[in-house]
Amino acid sequence: MMDALAANVTLDREARSTAPGEPRSLAWRYMLWLIALVGLLLTLTSGLNAWLSYRQASEAAARLQDDKADSAALRIAEFIAEIERQIGWTTHVQWDLGSVDQRRLDYIRLLRQVPAISELVQLDRDGKEQLKVSRLSVDVIGSGQDLSADPRFTEALASRVRFSPVYFRKESEPFLSLSVARGGRQPGVTIAEVNLKLIWDVVNTIRIGETGYAYAVDGKGRLIAHPDISQVLRNSDLSATPQVRAALAKMEGRHDSTEGAVVSGHDLQNRAVFAAYATIPKLKWAVFVEQPAREALQPLYAALLRNLGLLAVGLVVAALAAYALARRMVVPIQELSASAAKLGAGDLAHRVEPRQGSGAEIAALAKNFNAMGTQLQESYAGLEAKVAARTQELAQSISELRALAEVGRAVSSTLDLRLVLDTIVAHAVGLAGAEAGAIYRYRRSSEAFWLAGMTGGDHFPDEIAQDTFGGRTAIGRALASREPIQIPDMATLPPYPVRDRTLAAGFRAVLVTPLVFGERVHGMLVLQRRAAGPFEPTIVEAMEAFATQSAIAIQNARLFREIEEKGRQLEIASQHKSQFLANMSHELRTPLNAILGYAELMADGIYGDLPDRPREVLARIQANGKHLLGLINDVLDLSKIEAGQFELRLERYAVRTIVDAAVASAEPLAKAKGLSLTVDVADGLPTGLGDTQRLAQVLLNLVGNSIKFTERGGVTLTCSFDEGHFRVAVADTGSGIAAEDQAAVFEEFKQVDNSSTRNKGGTGLGLAISRRIARLHGGDITLSSELGVGSVFTLVIPVEAEPLEEAA
Repeated sequence: MMDALAANVTLDREARSTAPGEPRSLAWRYMLWLIALVGLLLTLTSGLNAWLSYRQASEAAARLQDDKADSAALRIAEFIAEIERQIGWTTHVQWDLGSVDQRRLDYIRLLRQVPAISELVQLDRDGKEQLKVSRLSVDVIGSGQDLSADPRFTEALASRVRFSPVYFRKESEPFLSLSVARGGRQPGVTIAEVNLKLIWDVVNTIRIGETGYAYAVDGKGRLIAHPDISQVLRNSDLSATPQVRAALAKMEGRHDSTEGAVVSGHDLQNRAVFAAYATIPKLKWAVFVEQPAREALQPLYAALLRNLGLLAVGLVVAALAAYALARRMVVPIQELSASAAKLGAGDLAHRVEPRQGSGAEIAALAKNFNAMGTQLQESYAGLEAKVAARTQELAQSISELRALAEVGRAVSSTLDLRLVLDTIVAHAVGLAGAEAGAIYRYRRSSEAFWLAGMTGGDHFPDEIAQDTFGGRTAIGRALASREPIQIPDMATLPPYPVRDRTLAAGFRAVLVTPLVFGERVHGMLVLQRRAAGPFEPTIVEAMEAFATQSAIAIQNARLFREIEEKGRQLEIASQHKSQFLANMSHELRTPLNAILGYAELMADGIYGDLPDRPREVLARIQANGKHLLGLINDVLDLSKIEAGQFELRLERYAVRTIVDAAVASAEPLAKAKGLSLTVDVADGLPTGLGDTQRLAQVLLNLVGNSIKFTERGGVTLTCSFDEGHFRVAVADTGSGIAAEDQAAVFEEFKQVDNSSTRNKGGTGLGLAISRRIARLHGGDITLSSELGVGSVFTLVIPVEAEPLEEAA
């Protein structure tokens, strides 16, 4: 249509150019006036729709955010109220009548039931502390600390329940003191310190739109709950944002703020947002629901885009309609359209008769239209036959591809050779239009083919000897040429056992395809059909692909059996190696201990005083013997681990004791090199469960390695506790380890290949054994290092070790 419009416009310009004095055509005037009128109406309509869409989007956002804010405030208030109810039972008269130990157990049970409570304190009627149970410190019974002037006590007695302002412990974690007074003959107050970080579970489930969220602030505008918990831990102050200022004004009683109204503001990333809030009066908190302005106004943007699209479409339609009406071409175009519909419906003999006075252009178009109809009528006659033939070919190709794909999946997804071969023969029979089929595998030991899979009958022989094949048989010719051979009619062949058995079962046509992979024949694929006649060439090609898949499956099965056998041999060899190392290490230690013992006796003068020169030689013997004994012990430990004979002896230990022992052993080496050795062990570490001797061995190895490879500066050892794990870090100021060498330092008998490392000596077993000991405890050792800066080895083990079995 646009091409025709352009052609008509060109012709109109040419007509005007032949008559310069002729006034402008009415067609152009009508078109311009109609386009201007429609454009004005559409512009006004679009503007009105945009204004209405903005109103609706704003009101919908206000209602939704208002509801969400009220819901969030209610859920947070219920969260605090539930904690108040849990504490309330400790204020009953019956509870106070129990013993102190019973009240302490009740407090502990309450701490377990309410994770948000970090500390519980019981005060008597005079404000004296009777009991304190805490997650963060040691429990205290009967301290008698005087808290009578503490607002938590005085205000609770006055109002029964008192909520303190939010305070931040360690300038990061928000807390709230909740005091509840109790009556009866022994009145007093129960004080609970509540960790407000758990309100994160409440606000994190509140969503509005795709990116909207909820958060809460206290009466000073400080953030106490946010989906991004890091913002709370930074003690973020939001009092300067417009939405928080409005909420604080509401809570202070000023009249320039309305609760629930949508307020424009900005979030912590300084993005424009729409916010609604609701207050919690008894806590003096405000809960906000915010949504990015871009997302809130998304419906408005979509409406504007729709309006612009409608405006563009309207202008195009107006132009087309104006031009068509102005040129008075509606009737001829309708006639052409009707003729086109008849041609489309199959009436190829229909022809167009142009109306009188319709113009040369319409007449030429009608002539071309009739010529097109004649050509379509001539070509359509042979088109249906070609389409049908091509469709059949495509259907056959699709069937072949599907069958090959299923066979390929079977070959790659399972090592069950029988299942794969059954799948192949079943698809081959279906694709070739045969009634029976079989796959034979070649057995080189007996030089015969044996049946591996079949379908469609039981007339296939279980085994066929190779020497029964000759040039007169299809199998013999196929194996000789390694190409598919087909016999259209078995009845035309001379009698022989396989031919006679096939005809007796009612089959006439046979296609034999050898299974060839590389230079070997692995078997053959046999297809049989009851009707005589040759197989189609496409079927023969497809069967070659099936034969290749079968050969690959047979080869894969053979290779898998070989790999499985090699794996068993390697496993046995590894076990023998580990046992040999364990036995040899043990045998070497016995005479070496004797040598060291006699050397020590000689050095002590048991066999008489020795001159200075022999004493120096004897000292070297002892030093080298101890070094050799350490190497043998490392090899023995490694062999025990690999042989599965390394067991941990679990016992209770104190981390500081292990650290002190390792530092005491390594300190002389550090002093000899002029290095500083700094220790920083956190206070209040719990008692651990593990193999004390092995953990000391690991720590001594880490500290000793750091001192060994550090020439200036010092070594720092720090120990901390984090989420049920001890974390011990050994940092040095040595030469560091390159990133590509960091994995090698934990491998057996490997060291970083540089001159400075080789000069230090050692077998490269220390870190490997240390990591294995750490992993046997359920932990690990990691390395962070940079060349020229130093290295940090970090040992992380659980407080309660759960020994893991390492594979030998």
